[in-house]
Order: sequence, then C-alpha cells, then structure tokens
Amino acid sequence: MIKRLTSLFLLQCFCLLAVAGDGVPPLLKKVGNWIDKSTASGIDSTYIIVPKEPWQLIWRSNLSQSSYFMEASMEEHIKGDRFFLECEPEMSTPVGLTSGFWVGYRGYGVGYQKSITHDDDFNLTLSACGSKYGLSMRLRMHDVSKVSIKAKFGFPDDKDPDLHSIEETADFNLEDPIWVRSMYLEGYYLFNGKHYSNTAVFDQSVQQIKSAGSLMAGFTFFRSTVKNYGQKTTLFIDLMNNVGITKQWQFATGVGYAYNWVPQRNWLLSIQAMPMLTLFSSIRTWKFKVKYPETLPDPSDETTSPTLVPDGMTTSRSRVVPSGVARAGLVYNHKRLFVSANGQISTYGYKHESNSLRVVDWYINTSLGYRF
Repeated sequence: MIKRLTSLFLLQCFCLLAVAGDGVPPLLKKVGNWIDKSTASGIDSTYIIVPKEPWQLIWRSNLSQSSYFMEASMEEHIKGDRFFLECEPEMSTPVGLTSGFWVGYRGYGVGYQKSITHDDDFNLTLSACGSKYGLSMRLRMHDVSKVSIKAKFGFPDDKDPDLHSIEETADFNLEDPIWVRSMYLEGYYLFNGKHYSNTAVFDQSVQQIKSAGSLMAGFTFFRSTVKNYGQKTTLFIDLMNNVGITKQWQFATGVGYAYNWVPQRNWLLSIQAMPMLTLFSSIRTWKFKVKYPETLPDPSDETTSPTLVPDGMTTSRSRVVPSGVARAGLVYNHKRLFVSANGQISTYGYKHESNSLRVVDWYINTSLGYRF
C-alpha cells in the first residue's frame, strides 16, 4: 500500500513539473494551457485575480482527529427472564500532528504529510480545482488504543424498564490497537464562480480581493476500514455483537453556502457549510465468536485467554441518514508569500443490524507558501 501511494505521489509530481518545463511533449503543454484557461475562465478580475506565478510550494502542518460514536444492543432470555444490554463505546484517534509539503500548479497538486507524533500515521492529498469546481482526495491511516464504554444492562420490568438495570462507564487501554484506515473524496461546484473562489482559501492559486459568496453543491465519498480482531480485545468484540471488522462505503450529497470576506487588502476570512444526505451506504462486517476458556484466565498463560473464531461475513445497505461538512479559513498574502490556516469538520453515520456508528472527523491546516 505504501509503495503504491509513494509511486502515485512521485508520478503526480513528475506530471506537474513537466507542465511548466521547457521542451516538454506537446500533450503536456496542452494540459498546462488548459489548466491556465480553466483557472481564469469566467472570473471577474475586480473580485478575483490570478497571479502571474502559476506554481505554489506550501509547507503544511496538520492537526487532525477522528471520533467514532457507536451503539450496540442485544437481548436474550436467561432462564425465562429477559436480559438486555445496551452498549455505547466511544473511541477517538489521538490528536495527530503531521507535517509535509504540497506542490501545485494553479490549483492542481499533490501533498504528503508524515506524522510527527505517531510512526504509522500519514496524510496523502490530491486536488484538482478550477474556477467553478473542485475535487480532492485524502488518505489517512491511524491506530486507536483508547476506548470509553458506557453500558446499561439488567433484567427489565414491564412496568418500569429501568427498575432492575445498572449503568456503568469504563475506560480501556487496548493492548492490541484498533486499526483504522479511511479515504475521503470530496467535490463541489460553485454557482457564483465568477465572484467567489474556493482555491483562494485552500491552496492560494488565486487571490480574492473583494468580498463575495456563492451557493455551492457538493458530494463526499467516504470509505473506511476498522479492524478489531486482536486476541486482547475480545471483550470489545463481544460487546459489539461479535463484529470484529467493518468496511464501509458511503456517498452523500448536499447544497450549501460559502462566503469570502476581505476586510482589507491581502486579508481573507472564509466560512462555508453544507448539510448533506447520505444516499448510499454499504456496510460489510466480519463476525467472530468469542470462545472463553473453561478455567479462569491467567495473564501469564495465553492458552487460558479468550480466543476468536471466524463466524462469517454479511453485507447490508444502510438507510438514508443526515451528514454534513463545514469549513473555515484565514489567509494573508504578501507579494509571492502567503500564510493561512483552514479547517474542516465533517460527520458520517450508518446503522447495521443492532449496531450503529457516527463518525466525526476534523482537521486544522496551517500553511506557509511561496508562488513561483
């Protein structure tokens, strides 16, 4: 996986460098000319200016976190009495700090950031943005070792369901971390690309010089894989109705509004929000039976620890659920130099059998860039 991503990164860099180089093949020159035209196409120069320098080299530092809010319920009869268990695990990735570079040609670029705080974490971003449209992809990988679980269980009374129930909350440090990998593909279309620019906020390939807003339509495609099948996380698997691996594909679309405010020359403050509906969500889960030993577990003897036995795979489609994304940014331009800070928060969710999940993902980018 890492080798393929690295190859893609190097190929994109080569293509971008070739666009501006001398003596390049005619096809690449045509691509460069098309990008130049699409960047300035249909814009009003009293609101947006296109710098003469087509390239941007940006150093970025990124703070990010993903939080997973889960719910699971089960009910069975024990000696004729109805027993229930409602479990609400919450897990968040550590606040990750990554650092790296983004290089782009008029809004078309690639960036790679490596984690400073965790060896295995990284961000890879690809983007392609014109005057009225934008498309970006983010790949992230991280591990989760801390989980907070709120549980309610007992033998309910028909007249008073809470009469014989107990609520408990506990925090766990998992010895076998939960493996999380995610991919975000996001796109948008601006209905007022003549006066409003999104690239002026997020990659500074153009500069907004007069305040303007725009209605915008967009979509997100979210893919995630959560693996939790370590021998030392059997309790967590048991509480989640024996689900050990979850793979999700989700597509959402919506309409929102964005506004760029230029309080004075060279400054820009931007904010946007887009409510969405998840129209398609496919969930694939792998279950494991937890086999407990006949004797009490001995931490020093792995043969007495619970074991996991594969119990099949199921695929289902989730109902339509609300989601959304919000973004904000602050930019200062000084000749060829610029500094910026921008952030995004988004939410996704699904329901599968007796389990449900809500994902809240956020990041904050700080950047220092140079046009050339």
